[in-house]
Amino acid sequence: MVFATCEEGYEFYRQYAREAGFGIKKHKNKTMSRLYACYRQGSSTFYKTGGERKLAKMSKRVGCKAAVKIKLKGTEWFYENVELEHNHALNPNPCEVKHMRSQKNKDPVIMEYVDDLQQSGVSPIATMNVLATLNGDPELLPMNDRDLENRRAANLREEQVDDVKKLMAFFSEYRTHNPKFYYDIEFDSAGVVKNIFWSHASCQANYAEFGDVVTFDTTYRSNFYCMPLGMFVGSNHHLQNVIFGFVLVRDETQKTFEWVFRTFKNCMERKDPICILTDQDQAMANALQAVFVRTIHRLCRWHMLNKHAESLNKLYHSNKGLEEKLLTAVNHPLTPAEFENAWQEMVSEYELESDPTLCSLYELRASWIASYFKDIFCGRMTSTQRSESTNRMVKGHHVDDSTPLHVFAKKMYQVLQRRKDAEGQETVASQ
Repeated sequence: MVFATCEEGYEFYRQYAREAGFGIKKHKNKTMSRLYACYRQGSSTFYKTGGERKLAKMSKRVGCKAAVKIKLKGTEWFYENVELEHNHALNPNPCEVKHMRSQKNKDPVIMEYVDDLQQSGVSPIATMNVLATLNGDPELLPMNDRDLENRRAANLREEQVDDVKKLMAFFSEYRTHNPKFYYDIEFDSAGVVKNIFWSHASCQANYAEFGDVVTFDTTYRSNFYCMPLGMFVGSNHHLQNVIFGFVLVRDETQKTFEWVFRTFKNCMERKDPICILTDQDQAMANALQAVFVRTIHRLCRWHMLNKHAESLNKLYHSNKGLEEKLLTAVNHPLTPAEFENAWQEMVSEYELESDPTLCSLYELRASWIASYFKDIFCGRMTSTQRSESTNRMVKGHHVDDSTPLHVFAKKMYQVLQRRKDAEGQETVASQ
């Protein structure tokens, strides 16, 4: 038989092997010839001298001589030697043959489709279900869950090569299409990336309209380098979350937060928010005071109570009705005077004037109790829940701790598109 290329000769033998029920391998590649052999060709020493077991798995090699030699003559390839006899049983069952390495379908169109599904966060099992539906017969699928996992791992390794260069290329390309796109990267003395900030034009437009109140929080396990992710989040006219900017930081020190807040301020044409809500991180608080001089810093109510959750639960258990009265005092007073009266009545009733937990909460009352912020527009925000819910959405549906930086930036653009779609849907529904 004559073939235009050696690849055609290999594919012909592979299809024959599939029908016969065995796998093949490329055994010898020379300039003028190729040898394609049965995958059970050769031998392997399973035991060392003395009978000690050498390998964890039995070798499949049994010295099979079945093979074909294809040779180049002029511009064409032809089979020079053909040996069809095997010294082992064949497995013509399609459900078994498809698991042999040489018989796994590597069709570029299918592999590209699989890559698209994996990049969209589709699980291996769901991907297999999709392929089974398209193929029509699940038993004849030319791959399994492990193949998909291996494919994903290989793609991740490839994506992680020159990750920072790819990130810079993405930012530069995006700025070419939209000059309002803003990004800044801080490097350390060794030239290693330390902090990354970026904000799309739509983020800056949203900040110009809805940037009076901002929440900021960081989260972990969102990228391959374990860099904490921070997002500046606010609320639009539909009370939906809007994102003003993204930042990835190496650490959470005051110096780092000062760089983050200054970069954010420069991006937003040096406009300070009226109020910003954060958790009770002292480094973050110091950085806010240094950068946003005119901004009111408000602490997250949920974090304040959660920080003392264990001590409060003990107090609730030993003082019946305390929990209801404490939450009433925290949530319902309209003025600081009303809150302080309600608080004093509560601690007096239960004789808890000197309790360290309640004293700690009371000392910081002006930073987290809602009645102290009645004269300030806070967009109905009392906590960093908007930032935290956005963080959960990002990690739950878009990225994980294996995501390279440039892929992470592209995924965040998808997050913005989803938020814009949600806003458009709400706008139409409210008309």
